[in-house]
Amino acid sequence: MTTETQHDRVGNSRPLDKSWLPWGGAPSSKDLFCWYGIWLVFAYSFAMWPLKPWLIGTNPVLLEAMTGAPSAMTAAGAFARVGEAPLALVMAAGIVGMTKFAWVFWLAGRLWGRNMMRFLTGPEENGRAKRRLGLLTRDTPARRWIIGAAIVLERVPMVPGPLVFASAGWVGMGLPLFLTLNLIGGAVWTGLYAGLGYAIGQPAVDIAETVSQNAVWVSLAVIFGGLLVQMAWGRLRAARRRA
Repeated sequence: MTTETQHDRVGNSRPLDKSWLPWGGAPSSKDLFCWYGIWLVFAYSFAMWPLKPWLIGTNPVLLEAMTGAPSAMTAAGAFARVGEAPLALVMAAGIVGMTKFAWVFWLAGRLWGRNMMRFLTGPEENGRAKRRLGLLTRDTPARRWIIGAAIVLERVPMVPGPLVFASAGWVGMGLPLFLTLNLIGGAVWTGLYAGLGYAIGQPAVDIAETVSQNAVWVSLAVIFGGLLVQMAWGRLRAARRRA
């Protein structure tokens, strides 16, 4: 895994003119492309929430390609078990769904360095943010191995995918290696979730179809649940900052 020099990485962390932007000075075309790309990814992910209940019992293969959601991959594996979808297509769709936007965050780390890491972790006075920055941004052989493993294990709880991908770009991991590790991780996790659905078979299909039959109510519950979680998280973060 090749790395940039410390000087190059510090150069990427340009002094900021505005605290809410990860670059300083006039933005380049790459800055704008990556910045709007990140927000489009977030908007796309949010827009997919209410669609999941509609598609999970009718076309879970399309849903896993669109979202990379574990539930969609599990349902698609179950549909493959009952002959409703080719297993190879289930695998391909899951890999695409998991990996299609990762390169955007790799590019952000490449362009903005530590500024992007701060953007994703929050203020450095936050203890958790400091620990994450310390773990993912020190340019040592051990840290590079940790980042490489984290890319593959991105679906493990408490492994923040965007932060790991950005750190890979910052410490100098080349795009071909990054994409290779990301594809390996996508294949492993798709295989696990789709394999679980394949093992369950018809009962999982029945559950997915029931969810789709009640998609209106499930979608509303997902939307309101997401809003409540976001509000609660915002209040918790505000309380921590005051403490």
